[in-house]
Amino acid sequence: MKRLERDVITIKRTIDANYDKFKTLGVFFLEKNTVLNAVLSLSEEEVAKAAADCREAGVRWRMFAKHLNKIETALLDGCEVRDLSQTEETLDTIGGTTAKDFVKVYPRADGVQVSFAVNGTFSVLSKMNRNGKFTVDGMGVTPETRFTVVNELLPFWEDRYSVALRNEDLWIAISVEDPKIGKKGSACVKLYVKENGVLTMDNLAKYTDTTELLRWINP
Repeated sequence: MKRLERDVITIKRTIDANYDKFKTLGVFFLEKNTVLNAVLSLSEEEVAKAAADCREAGVRWRMFAKHLNKIETALLDGCEVRDLSQTEETLDTIGGTTAKDFVKVYPRADGVQVSFAVNGTFSVLSKMNRNGKFTVDGMGVTPETRFTVVNELLPFWEDRYSVALRNEDLWIAISVEDPKIGKKGSACVKLYVKENGVLTMDNLAKYTDTTELLRWINP
């Protein structure tokens, strides 16, 4: 086995054992894959150095968080970050559509679906059902495209979830998270929107009824 192949295997195994997360963009990316791709884009000498760091550190790679923070900063690309969730301020529009009409919720006998008022091609990432992840690159999405976020007939269907769509012009996501208001066992649906150089986070309940999205979620 060539040295580079051995180095890649070492880095992959070590990354898999690390659980640091992006501070802001975790809903849009698989952190471990993003770090691996960034490391492997370096020169062969730099990859070898990263592999040596992994071997020296053992299971816990001390450089993982450093790479993660550097990559997240690059992905944000200098955009302004606003959190409106604890304020009364709201978004007027999202992707040219009135914000209150942007996310639609469809209760079903077996769960819940959502749709977004967009027309375009997106990279899609869904996180749900414990460690379940679903990714599609180059997916055509319209306002009629419905994403199943709760399926009561699947294992662990009461788990928290997120759905994110991303292209060059618009990033959007909804994510069931802690509301960060000090109330134990509660959850809210967070709305993420990145466009025109601004990443905005807000409570989706300001724009649409989220009762069905949270009805059976475990605290």
